[in-house]
Amino acid sequence: MAGRSQQELVRERFTRTAQQFASFSLTKRSAEAERLAELAAPRADCLAVDFACGPGTFTQALAPRVLRVCGVDLTPALLAQAQHASFEAGQKNVRFVCGDAGAVPLADDSVDLAVCGYSFHHFDSPAQVAREMARIVRRGGRVAVVDLILPRPEHEAAHNAIERARDASHVRTHTADELGELLVAAGLRIVAKGPGERVREFDDWMRIAGWGPDDDAYAETLRLLEASMPGDTAGFHPRWVESGGRQRVLEFVQTSYFLVAEK
Repeated sequence: MAGRSQQELVRERFTRTAQQFASFSLTKRSAEAERLAELAAPRADCLAVDFACGPGTFTQALAPRVLRVCGVDLTPALLAQAQHASFEAGQKNVRFVCGDAGAVPLADDSVDLAVCGYSFHHFDSPAQVAREMARIVRRGGRVAVVDLILPRPEHEAAHNAIERARDASHVRTHTADELGELLVAAGLRIVAKGPGERVREFDDWMRIAGWGPDDDAYAETLRLLEASMPGDTAGFHPRWVESGGRQRVLEFVQTSYFLVAEK
């Protein structure tokens, strides 16, 4: 991966897995998108932007609640999934733009709400993205973020090693405090927050990243996750459970955090 930019890594990963990821996100994360939209509590005349919108999961949750919403993402293959999903949902107040979350082509103080779902761990400069979200929001407007977090700071090394083995575009998972500090440092005031959890099956998690049991990335991620079991050193709470009789399935827990801040 030497010499490749973070943007290239992200675009490669999500181009390769656009269909699998869109299928997962638009169904399994829809409730979380609704939760973030409810916490953000936009007015009906609100102009909103969905940073790193992917297949449009959070864009879709916002569309019925706002006047207009624009989704911005680096990966054309994901934007195609988002446009199709929006068309199927009959949403006419949505548009999508290919662009960088760290430098969106919008004026200062030009929108009422900026959201970002499950993307801060992919940013090589999350502070820049937080500043960009704050920049385009009007005084009194809001920024809403949800992302995966580290349950405890001491989980960082093992946790991120597992994530990077699965996905080369993963940069770093933050703690809940660090995620909040990014927004506060951007000049925002936290007005709502709360945790979330999701139980995942290892094989499905790997499939969404484009890997199967014959792939090196699958084997290495499995090795690291199993190695973290004694003492739960990565904070994933992994365990083997029986499913369908004698078949064993590896499950683990992803912890997330919801934040809404005001300018």
